[in-house]
Amino acid sequence: MIMSTMEENKVSLNYVEIDSNILLKLLEGVSTHAGKDKSLPILNAVQIAGAGGDLIAKATDRYRLIEGAVRYLDGGLDPSLISLDDVKRVITLCKAHKGNLVNITRVGDAITISSLGDALTFTLLGGTYPPTEDLFAKSESDPIAVEGVAFNPALMADYAKIAGKGNAIKIYFTGEGKPMRVRITGDAITWRALLMPMRYVD
Repeated sequence: MIMSTMEENKVSLNYVEIDSNILLKLLEGVSTHAGKDKSLPILNAVQIAGAGGDLIAKATDRYRLIEGAVRYLDGGLDPSLISLDDVKRVITLCKAHKGNLVNITRVGDAITISSLGDALTFTLLGGTYPPTEDLFAKSESDPIAVEGVAFNPALMADYAKIAGKGNAIKIYFTGEGKPMRVRITGDAITWRALLMPMRYVD
């Protein structure tokens, strides 16, 4: 059987089609956890990947880690590391096209984000993103009682923004000195988040 040109393009290209409102909320939430130090470009970034109908975005600054997963309409995308500055540009595009579809297309190390004729094209970052699945898996153990845990209270503001006004978050403690599992309930996005404790001297 001879494939059509359109079918060949779908095989050869990495692409995802997704609602702009959902992509906006996903990137706004995940980008809060990206590192701010530009001398560490792999952490000053957001990784996105699409497979099996889920677009997954993740970010970490070494002290906390977040992952958000949303359903997309069509396509698939290899893991792609986007600098935080470029993620902010994508957020601006999504805000300008709320309620419309966004296409994400990757060819080699270049990725294009487009909607209704507006498009952004930039080069993806190289390097290996920190492994995160093992950290999430270990955090899924049953919560245990701890005497006390210290953490940076300023970080709670980010979780409040992600959860939305009036919605609660839940924190599970998995052991002394171990990451806390943060549960954030979302309508369209499935969140997983970890927060490292701080040292505290009474």
